Amino acid sequence: MPDEPQGNGHGSANAFAELRSLLVGPEREQLADIRRRLDDPARILQDLGRVLPEAIRLRSKDRKLRLALHPIVEESIRVSVQRDPRMLADALHPVIGSAVRKAVASALQNMMLTLNQLVEQSVSLRGLRWRLEAWRTGKSFGEILLLRSLLYRVEQVFLIHRKTGLLLLHREASAVVVKDADLVSAMLTAIQDFVRDSFGAPENAQLETAQVGEFSVWIQHGSQAILAAVVRGAAPRELQQVLQDTLWRISLDRAADLERFEGDASPFKTCAPDLDACLLGKAPAAAKRNSPLLWLAPAVILIALGVWLFFSIRAHRRWEAYVGSLRQQPGIVVIAAEKHGGRYQITGLRDPLAPDGRALLAASGIAPDQVSLHWEPYFSGQPQFAAVREFETRRAALERLALYFAFDQSRITPEQLTVVGGVAADIRDLFRRAAAVQQSIRIEVLGHTDDSGTEQHNAVLAQTRADRVAAALAAAGVPAARLSARGGGTGEAPGPGTTEDPGAVRRSVTFRVVGGS
Repeated sequence: MPDEPQGNGHGSANAFAELRSLLVGPEREQLADIRRRLDDPARILQDLGRVLPEAIRLRSKDRKLRLALHPIVEESIRVSVQRDPRMLADALHPVIGSAVRKAVASALQNMMLTLNQLVEQSVSLRGLRWRLEAWRTGKSFGEILLLRSLLYRVEQVFLIHRKTGLLLLHREASAVVVKDADLVSAMLTAIQDFVRDSFGAPENAQLETAQVGEFSVWIQHGSQAILAAVVRGAAPRELQQVLQDTLWRISLDRAADLERFEGDASPFKTCAPDLDACLLGKAPAAAKRNSPLLWLAPAVILIALGVWLFFSIRAHRRWEAYVGSLRQQPGIVVIAAEKHGGRYQITGLRDPLAPDGRALLAASGIAPDQVSLHWEPYFSGQPQFAAVREFETRRAALERLALYFAFDQSRITPEQLTVVGGVAADIRDLFRRAAAVQQSIRIEVLGHTDDSGTEQHNAVLAQTRADRVAAALAAAGVPAARLSARGGGTGEAPGPGTTEDPGAVRRSVTFRVVGGS
């Protein structure tokens, strides 16, 4: 075959690069563009700006989004108001400005009209009697003043449809000469329109009172209805609140009827009791001599209230003192102390070595069945608890140790003496730690044997092993008075061992800490 031209390798590399460009070139460009986009904060902000408004609109009904945005919006409003309070005031002024002015003017007018009367009645014997009556009956002092102090009478009450000016319902007091109620209603509406048109008053301005001789007309305006009361004499300003409450109640109960009213007033006949309640006023009743027994009930109530208040304050102070003493206990963290349904409840954290708080209840005077304690365990870092836990750790480590003997032997070998020296050091250290946590302990040295011999022989062998190890410990510096040796008996399992031979495990001497917690 003819020789084919041999390339120098560069042509193959170029061909491979061109093939790779054809196969994955667009994808590599896209990945590079994505990387440039992710590394460019300005482009990220532009991308988010395009989708963020639509994303918020789609999730506008999502409660999680509202909860997430709530602190941000709240903080933004707070900072904005702190920076420029006038901005919020200017925004709210068109909405509430007129309402605030009207409310302040009405409040000042009521205050000026009733101040002299209230001062006069409050410092008199009759005023004190009325206050006692208000306390006994549960009514306000203003309501008692309304019923007892002035000579007046509400003679007629008109309920008028606001949009059409037609009469919905009319009620009058007894022995009152009534003219045409529909005509009176129409005249009230016409007078209001006349005053507004003649004096250039704003569209939302309303006629509130009219005075004709000894009669006055008090008018309350609602969104759908008007309530007008014809009053003879000098009525207190509290009557205005009675009329307002009545109109509000009727407007709420009959909102649908008021909205679709076209001349049929029959649905409003059921409002007669509400209008009758506005026909207030009468002359003060003749004074009666009250029996001294009438003072007995208030006196008993006051005494009972005083006793209840005394015991309530005492119980509250006891509870506060108990919670305070509990907070001072080491190893206890009180998270919440509450009272629910006459029972006290405490939740918190308690170190397992700390008292549970029941012992303090006896000194506090609180019944134990009135308190529920809910503790979650935790480990306190206070030194006394750390010392106790370290003592318990060393105690458990000592009780896991074992000194092994050969078959039917009780002699301590030189190798075993080295182990005994280490055990003696551990015991002395344990004694020091027990003293640090105010515990008194002693060590039992327990000898064990396997079951290969007779029971009597094994008992003697077990006791001999325990005696010799105890003597070796005493020689190594352990106080002999705090050691006791006892044979464990034949075949008694001494505890965890380090050898696989069960017999060797039983041919041993172990240690038990007696006393302490």
